[in-house]
Amino acid sequence: MVEKQSTPLEKAARLLDLVPYISTHQGVALSELAAEFGISESELLSDLNTLWMCGLPGYTPLELIDLAFDSGFVTIRNAAPLAYVRTMSSAEIVALALGLDLLRENTEHLDAEHNDRIENLAKKLRDQIGVHISIASSPTTAHRSVLSTSIAQRLPVEMTYYSSSSDQETKRVVTAYDFFRDNDVEYFQGYCHSSKGMRTFRIDRVVAISLTQSLDVIPDVQARNNESIRVGATVRTLDRASAEAFGLAFTDLRLGGSVSLQAFSLEWLIRSIMASAGSLVVDDPQEIARAIRQSIDSTMALYE
Repeated sequence: MVEKQSTPLEKAARLLDLVPYISTHQGVALSELAAEFGISESELLSDLNTLWMCGLPGYTPLELIDLAFDSGFVTIRNAAPLAYVRTMSSAEIVALALGLDLLRENTEHLDAEHNDRIENLAKKLRDQIGVHISIASSPTTAHRSVLSTSIAQRLPVEMTYYSSSSDQETKRVVTAYDFFRDNDVEYFQGYCHSSKGMRTFRIDRVVAISLTQSLDVIPDVQARNNESIRVGATVRTLDRASAEAFGLAFTDLRLGGSVSLQAFSLEWLIRSIMASAGSLVVDDPQEIARAIRQSIDSTMALYE
């Protein structure tokens, strides 16, 4: 069966969405990433190879995006210029919607197909205004209160979350871990039981949220708590992405300073430390530091 290939416009849009998604999901598996974007792994590999050639003018290795995915897990570095999700402000959406309304009033000469396209686009914008703007502008105090309880008591929450990368609302079960703020946007990090891994979420994109006491979730949370790992690390370079991956306040980091990191699994911890590219170096406990060094050595051996 021949795979349906994306159009150049679809591929360009997806490339712009891949960078921020990978930046906030360092170490994501190729299969999981392909499923998230609804494409085959072969098409995903083509996208990743294209991203390798993207970056700032100068186009030397210092300016180009750095990707690693030979191990089956994808990490990205040096991608700050494209690491923000494509989105429009509420004012931009309103302006575009009004412009389409004006255009529709003066398109008597257009055929039915073009009028339908204008109407469909206007409807999508009206839906965006009616749902997502109201989410962004509504008070998040109640959501933050529920999340605070989840953090303090390690209780899971059921939430409906809007993902801008897929333009979909999904239902997830998450145990919140910590809050942090970046560029005046508030986030929380937690273990997503639906995705089986640590994830970062914007609080203003939470549509609905509530604590859950369902018996099929609580044992999983307790098991994860028992597996919680805390390590000591030294800050070797100041890297915002590495700080955010562990829920650290970037402004509090100091070169040569010590930080405490917590993870729900050793596998996630090793992938995240490797993704930091030396920004954070685990010192204690020694057995975990050795496990990380062994993983780094094994990965480097693939390139020899």
